[in-house]
Amino acid sequence: MEERRKPVLGRVVPGVSPALQRRLRGFFAFLQRLSVPLAGWVAFRMFLTPARRQLEAGDAPVIAQARKRHLRAGLHRFVAWQWGDTAPWVVLLHGWGSHAARFGNFIGPLREAGFSVIGIDAPAHGASPGRMSDLPRFRDCLAEALRTHSPVHAVVAHSLGGGAVLTVLAETQEHHPGRICLFGVPGDMDYILESFMMMLALRKSTRANVRKRFQKRFGRAASEVSVAAGAPPVRVPVLVVHGENDNVAPISQGEALVAALPMARMWRTKGLGHSGALRDPQTISEVIEFLVAK
Repeated sequence: MEERRKPVLGRVVPGVSPALQRRLRGFFAFLQRLSVPLAGWVAFRMFLTPARRQLEAGDAPVIAQARKRHLRAGLHRFVAWQWGDTAPWVVLLHGWGSHAARFGNFIGPLREAGFSVIGIDAPAHGASPGRMSDLPRFRDCLAEALRTHSPVHAVVAHSLGGGAVLTVLAETQEHHPGRICLFGVPGDMDYILESFMMMLALRKSTRANVRKRFQKRFGRAASEVSVAAGAPPVRVPVLVVHGENDNVAPISQGEALVAALPMARMWRTKGLGHSGALRDPQTISEVIEFLVAK
Protein backbone atom coordinates (compact mmCIF):
# COMPACT_ATOMS: atom_id res chain seq x y z
CA MET A 1 0.00 0.00 0.00
CA GLU A 2 1.78 3.11 -1.19
CA GLU A 3 2.00 6.12 1.10
CA ARG A 4 0.38 9.04 -0.76
CA ARG A 5 1.45 11.98 1.39
CA LYS A 6 4.57 13.85 0.30
CA PRO A 7 6.83 16.10 2.37
CA VAL A 8 5.64 19.70 2.12
CA LEU A 9 6.62 22.77 4.10
CA GLY A 10 9.48 20.85 5.74
CA ARG A 11 9.33 17.44 7.38
CA VAL A 12 6.13 15.42 7.55
CA VAL A 13 4.42 15.01 10.92
CA PRO A 14 1.95 12.09 11.31
CA GLY A 15 -1.67 13.18 11.45
CA VAL A 16 -1.05 16.64 9.96
CA SER A 17 -2.21 17.12 6.37
CA PRO A 18 -0.58 19.68 4.08
CA ALA A 19 -3.71 21.89 4.26
CA LEU A 20 -3.75 21.81 8.07
CA GLN A 21 -0.01 22.46 8.09
CA ARG A 22 -0.52 25.69 6.16
CA ARG A 23 -3.28 26.85 8.48
CA LEU A 24 -1.18 26.11 11.55
CA ARG A 25 1.75 28.08 10.15
CA GLY A 26 -0.48 31.09 9.65
CA PHE A 27 -1.87 30.78 13.17
CA PHE A 28 1.55 30.52 14.80
CA ALA A 29 2.94 33.38 12.72
CA PHE A 30 0.29 35.57 14.36
CA LEU A 31 0.69 34.02 17.82
CA GLN A 32 4.47 34.49 17.87
CA ARG A 33 4.09 38.17 17.09
CA LEU A 34 1.71 38.42 20.01
CA SER A 35 3.73 36.47 22.62
CA VAL A 36 6.59 33.98 22.35
CA PRO A 37 5.80 32.28 25.72
CA LEU A 38 2.16 31.91 24.72
CA ALA A 39 3.14 30.45 21.34
CA GLY A 40 5.54 28.06 23.10
CA TRP A 41 2.84 26.94 25.53
CA VAL A 42 0.29 26.34 22.77
CA ALA A 43 2.83 24.54 20.58
CA PHE A 44 3.95 22.23 23.39
CA ARG A 45 0.35 21.35 24.30
CA MET A 46 -0.28 20.61 20.66
CA PHE A 47 2.85 18.43 20.55
CA LEU A 48 1.34 16.27 23.31
CA THR A 49 -2.16 16.14 21.77
CA PRO A 50 -2.60 13.49 19.06
CA ALA A 51 -5.24 13.67 16.37
CA ARG A 52 -7.81 10.86 16.65
CA ARG A 53 -7.47 8.62 13.63
CA GLN A 54 -10.80 7.28 12.38
CA LEU A 55 -11.39 3.56 11.98
CA GLU A 56 -11.06 2.60 8.31
CA ALA A 57 -13.93 0.62 6.82
CA GLY A 58 -11.69 -2.32 5.97
CA ASP A 59 -10.57 -2.67 9.59
CA ALA A 60 -14.05 -2.59 11.13
CA PRO A 61 -14.74 -6.34 10.66
CA VAL A 62 -11.40 -7.20 12.27
CA ILE A 63 -12.07 -5.01 15.30
CA ALA A 64 -15.59 -6.46 15.57
CA GLN A 65 -14.04 -9.90 16.08
CA ALA A 66 -11.92 -8.74 19.02
CA ARG A 67 -12.68 -8.73 22.72
CA LYS A 68 -12.47 -5.16 24.05
CA ARG A 69 -10.63 -4.91 27.36
CA HIS A 70 -10.16 -1.96 29.69
CA LEU A 71 -6.77 -1.86 31.41
CA ARG A 72 -4.93 0.61 33.61
CA ALA A 73 -1.28 1.69 33.73
CA GLY A 74 -0.71 3.94 36.73
CA LEU A 75 -3.12 6.87 36.47
CA HIS A 76 -4.02 6.15 32.87
CA ARG A 77 -6.71 3.88 31.50
CA PHE A 78 -6.39 2.35 28.06
CA VAL A 79 -8.14 -0.12 25.77
CA ALA A 80 -6.64 -3.38 24.55
CA TRP A 81 -8.19 -5.45 21.75
CA GLN A 82 -7.81 -9.19 22.13
CA TRP A 83 -7.95 -11.90 19.47
CA GLY A 84 -7.62 -15.38 20.97
CA ASP A 85 -7.10 -16.28 24.61
CA THR A 86 -4.14 -18.62 24.94
CA ALA A 87 -0.38 -18.26 24.58
CA PRO A 88 1.78 -17.64 22.62
CA TRP A 89 0.95 -13.92 22.70
CA VAL A 90 1.93 -11.20 20.25
CA VAL A 91 1.42 -7.59 21.39
CA LEU A 92 0.87 -4.81 18.83
CA LEU A 93 1.60 -1.14 19.57
CA HIS A 94 0.80 1.64 17.09
CA GLY A 95 2.53 4.97 16.48
CA TRP A 96 1.58 8.57 17.26
CA GLY A 97 -1.92 9.56 16.15
CA SER A 98 -2.80 6.01 15.15
CA HIS A 99 -4.49 3.03 16.82
CA ALA A 100 -4.39 -0.76 17.05
CA ALA A 101 -6.66 -1.15 14.02
CA ARG A 102 -3.81 -0.02 11.75
CA PHE A 103 -2.46 -3.56 12.29
CA GLY A 104 -5.73 -5.02 10.97
CA ASN A 105 -3.97 -6.82 8.10
CA PHE A 106 -1.76 -8.62 10.60
CA ILE A 107 -4.52 -10.27 12.63
CA GLY A 108 -5.49 -13.03 10.19
CA PRO A 109 -1.89 -14.10 9.44
CA LEU A 110 -0.94 -13.99 13.14
CA ARG A 111 -3.94 -16.13 14.13
CA GLU A 112 -3.22 -18.60 11.30
CA ALA A 113 0.35 -18.87 12.61
CA GLY A 114 -1.01 -19.92 16.02
CA PHE A 115 -0.69 -16.66 17.95
CA SER A 116 -3.16 -14.88 20.18
CA VAL A 117 -2.97 -11.11 19.76
CA ILE A 118 -3.25 -8.04 21.99
CA GLY A 119 -3.57 -4.69 20.20
CA ILE A 120 -3.05 -1.64 22.41
CA ASP A 121 -4.76 1.72 21.95
CA ALA A 122 -2.42 4.07 23.83
CA PRO A 123 -3.95 6.86 25.98
CA ALA A 124 -5.69 9.52 23.83
CA HIS A 125 -5.60 7.16 20.82
CA GLY A 126 -8.23 4.94 19.28
CA ALA A 127 -10.86 3.89 21.82
CA SER A 128 -8.75 4.85 24.85
CA PRO A 129 -9.74 7.89 26.93
CA GLY A 130 -7.73 11.08 27.33
CA ARG A 131 -6.68 14.06 25.24
CA MET A 132 -2.92 14.11 25.72
CA SER A 133 -0.25 11.44 25.44
CA ASP A 134 3.52 10.95 25.33
CA LEU A 135 6.27 8.33 25.21
CA PRO A 136 6.07 7.52 28.97
CA ARG A 137 2.35 6.73 28.63
CA PHE A 138 3.03 4.47 25.64
CA ARG A 139 5.79 2.80 27.67
CA ASP A 140 3.61 2.25 30.73
CA CYS A 141 0.74 0.72 28.75
CA LEU A 142 3.09 -1.65 26.97
CA ALA A 143 4.74 -2.65 30.26
CA GLU A 144 1.31 -3.45 31.71
CA ALA A 145 0.33 -5.52 28.68
CA LEU A 146 3.59 -7.46 28.92
CA ARG A 147 3.09 -8.04 32.64
CA THR A 148 -0.50 -9.25 32.38
CA HIS A 149 0.21 -11.60 29.45
CA SER A 150 3.65 -12.87 30.45
CA PRO A 151 5.34 -14.64 28.82
CA VAL A 152 4.84 -12.66 25.60
CA HIS A 153 6.35 -14.22 22.51
CA ALA A 154 6.81 -10.98 20.57
CA VAL A 155 5.95 -7.30 20.24
CA VAL A 156 5.33 -5.66 16.87
CA ALA A 157 5.40 -1.87 17.06
CA HIS A 158 5.31 1.13 14.75
CA SER A 159 7.11 4.49 15.03
CA LEU A 160 6.73 5.95 18.55
CA GLY A 161 5.40 2.57 19.65
CA GLY A 162 8.77 1.11 18.70
CA GLY A 163 10.50 3.71 20.83
CA ALA A 164 8.26 2.62 23.72
CA VAL A 165 9.34 -1.01 23.23
CA LEU A 166 13.02 -0.16 23.47
CA THR A 167 12.36 2.09 26.47
CA VAL A 168 10.59 -0.73 28.30
CA LEU A 169 13.41 -3.17 27.58
CA ALA A 170 16.04 -0.66 28.69
CA GLU A 171 14.24 0.37 31.90
CA THR A 172 12.75 -2.91 33.15
CA GLN A 173 14.14 -6.33 33.96
CA GLU A 174 11.03 -8.52 33.83
CA HIS A 175 8.40 -9.69 31.34
CA HIS A 176 10.50 -9.03 28.25
CA PRO A 177 9.19 -10.48 24.95
CA GLY A 178 11.16 -13.14 23.12
CA ARG A 179 11.33 -11.14 19.87
CA ILE A 180 10.51 -7.65 18.64
CA CYS A 181 9.69 -6.18 15.24
CA LEU A 182 10.02 -2.41 14.82
CA PHE A 183 8.51 -0.40 11.97
CA GLY A 184 9.84 3.07 11.07
CA VAL A 185 11.22 4.02 14.48
CA PRO A 186 12.63 7.59 14.70
CA GLY A 187 16.14 7.88 16.11
CA ASP A 188 15.37 10.15 19.05
CA MET A 189 12.81 12.50 20.53
CA ASP A 190 14.82 15.54 19.51
CA TYR A 191 14.30 14.67 15.84
CA ILE A 192 10.55 14.29 16.41
CA LEU A 193 10.32 17.57 18.31
CA GLU A 194 12.37 19.40 15.70
CA SER A 195 10.15 18.02 12.91
CA PHE A 196 7.09 19.29 14.76
CA MET A 197 8.57 22.76 15.25
CA MET A 198 9.72 22.95 11.63
CA MET A 199 6.22 22.00 10.52
CA LEU A 200 4.87 25.01 12.45
CA ALA A 201 7.69 27.28 11.23
CA LEU A 202 8.45 28.32 14.80
CA ARG A 203 11.05 31.04 15.35
CA LYS A 204 14.30 30.31 17.16
CA SER A 205 13.05 31.96 20.36
CA THR A 206 9.82 29.97 20.32
CA ARG A 207 11.70 26.73 19.69
CA ALA A 208 13.87 27.44 22.71
CA ASN A 209 10.72 28.01 24.77
CA VAL A 210 9.23 24.68 23.63
CA ARG A 211 12.46 22.82 24.43
CA LYS A 212 12.50 24.39 27.89
CA ARG A 213 8.95 23.18 28.49
CA PHE A 214 9.87 19.68 27.31
CA GLN A 215 12.80 19.49 29.73
CA LYS A 216 10.68 20.78 32.62
CA ARG A 217 7.94 18.23 32.00
CA PHE A 218 10.11 15.17 31.40
CA GLY A 219 13.18 15.97 33.47
CA ARG A 220 15.62 15.80 30.56
CA ALA A 221 16.21 17.41 27.20
CA ALA A 222 14.64 15.92 24.09
CA SER A 223 18.14 15.21 22.76
CA GLU A 224 18.73 12.88 25.72
CA VAL A 225 15.72 10.69 24.86
CA SER A 226 17.48 8.48 22.30
CA VAL A 227 16.33 5.17 20.86
CA ALA A 228 19.90 4.18 20.04
CA ALA A 229 20.99 4.84 23.63
CA GLY A 230 18.42 2.32 24.88
CA ALA A 231 19.27 -0.30 22.27
CA PRO A 232 22.42 -2.04 23.63
CA PRO A 233 20.65 -3.83 26.55
CA VAL A 234 18.23 -5.48 24.10
CA ARG A 235 19.33 -9.11 23.80
CA VAL A 236 16.51 -10.62 21.76
CA PRO A 237 16.15 -11.09 17.99
CA VAL A 238 14.93 -7.89 16.32
CA LEU A 239 13.55 -7.25 12.86
CA VAL A 240 13.75 -3.57 11.86
CA VAL A 241 11.36 -2.69 9.04
CA HIS A 242 12.13 0.68 7.47
CA GLY A 243 11.17 2.41 4.24
CA GLU A 244 13.83 3.81 1.95
CA ASN A 245 11.56 6.81 1.34
CA ASP A 246 10.23 7.17 4.88
CA ASN A 247 9.25 10.85 5.13
CA VAL A 248 8.89 10.83 8.94
CA ALA A 249 11.98 8.88 10.05
CA PRO A 250 14.77 8.72 7.42
CA ILE A 251 16.22 5.31 6.51
CA SER A 252 19.50 6.36 8.13
CA GLN A 253 17.75 6.20 11.52
CA GLY A 254 16.69 2.61 10.89
CA GLU A 255 20.23 1.73 9.82
CA ALA A 256 21.63 3.28 12.99
CA LEU A 257 19.18 1.27 15.07
CA VAL A 258 20.22 -2.00 13.43
CA ALA A 259 23.87 -1.12 14.08
CA ALA A 260 23.11 -0.46 17.76
CA LEU A 261 21.10 -3.65 18.34
CA PRO A 262 23.29 -6.75 18.76
CA MET A 263 20.71 -9.22 17.35
CA ALA A 264 18.99 -7.12 14.69
CA ARG A 265 18.51 -7.34 10.94
CA MET A 266 16.73 -5.00 8.54
CA TRP A 267 13.88 -5.45 6.09
CA ARG A 268 13.86 -2.51 3.66
CA THR A 269 10.72 -1.40 1.86
CA LYS A 270 10.37 0.79 -1.21
CA GLY A 271 7.54 3.16 -2.07
CA LEU A 272 5.66 2.51 1.18
CA GLY A 273 6.65 5.62 3.14
CA HIS A 274 6.34 5.67 6.92
CA SER A 275 3.35 3.40 7.49
CA GLY A 276 2.43 1.73 4.20
CA ALA A 277 4.38 -1.41 5.18
CA LEU A 278 1.71 -2.16 7.80
CA ARG A 279 -0.60 -3.06 4.89
CA ASP A 280 1.97 -4.69 2.61
CA PRO A 281 1.43 -8.48 2.17
CA GLN A 282 5.09 -9.20 1.44
CA THR A 283 6.25 -7.34 4.54
CA ILE A 284 3.61 -9.01 6.71
CA SER A 285 4.76 -12.42 5.45
CA GLU A 286 8.36 -11.53 6.32
CA VAL A 287 7.30 -10.50 9.83
CA ILE A 288 5.34 -13.73 10.38
CA GLU A 289 8.31 -15.77 9.18
CA PHE A 290 10.52 -13.88 11.64
CA LEU A 291 8.10 -14.50 14.51
CA VAL A 292 7.80 -18.26 13.94
CA ALA A 293 11.52 -18.86 13.35
CA LYS A 294 13.22 -21.14 15.84
